[in-house]
Amino acid sequence: MRGILIKTCLLIPAYNCSNTLNKLFNYLDKLKPQPDTTIFAENNSRDTTLWLIKKHYKHKPHKIIRVWFRDDTIQHCKSVYEPIAHIRQLLLTAARHYNPDYAIFLDADVYPISPNLITILTGWNKDIIGGSYVRLFPEGPFLASKWPVEGRSDLHRFYRVPFAPLMEPIMTSAGCLCLSQRIILDKRVNFYPLYQKSQMASEDFGYCLQARDAGYKVFLDGTAVLWHDHFHIAHLKPWTRDRKTHEYIPFSYGA
Repeated sequence: MRGILIKTCLLIPAYNCSNTLNKLFNYLDKLKPQPDTTIFAENNSRDTTLWLIKKHYKHKPHKIIRVWFRDDTIQHCKSVYEPIAHIRQLLLTAARHYNPDYAIFLDADVYPISPNLITILTGWNKDIIGGSYVRLFPEGPFLASKWPVEGRSDLHRFYRVPFAPLMEPIMTSAGCLCLSQRIILDKRVNFYPLYQKSQMASEDFGYCLQARDAGYKVFLDGTAVLWHDHFHIAHLKPWTRDRKTHEYIPFSYGA
């Protein structure tokens, strides 16, 4: 696909992320090539998230999808990942209507340090490929992907993984996830409903497992540089767990 003009879009969930958006926009502005459009899904933001998006993208091709969850939504969900699964599914549906050659999910706190991120991810010509970045789990800092370990899947500390330009984990994160037109349009593979065979799987790990069930392979790029800005996450998320007890911290969208 390198050297061929392709149609791309970015898919960005946005919830109370005003403290990371300016940094994200700084890196997005440096992307070469630029995506053909950027689609945001914003929900329940009580800060300046929506204003910042509208201001920065006033003269840029974009779309904003807005939803509002009731404050006690998590208490009525079977999984803490249901709301974000809805958000990612809305973005996936928008991508299906836009029909790009590739769509790239990018979280608002994951910065594309490499300006050629789009070229790198689409250049592998894979249906599903993630970007490598480290995030903090209750267990410590790990790559946001899972590999098979003795008959099960497990996280790998970033300094223990045999890093390679192209890797094949079992599942990877939607914090940076590039999808081809083929899998975008494949309605067997979705973020919502959540993957039923693994009740504990997050919406993005479940998406990867569902993709594998449908015959796809999951890949991970090891060449693009990304940074997960966990230092500036000011708000709890529904899936935030206590570092000591590993229990989910009570969450309300009205907090």
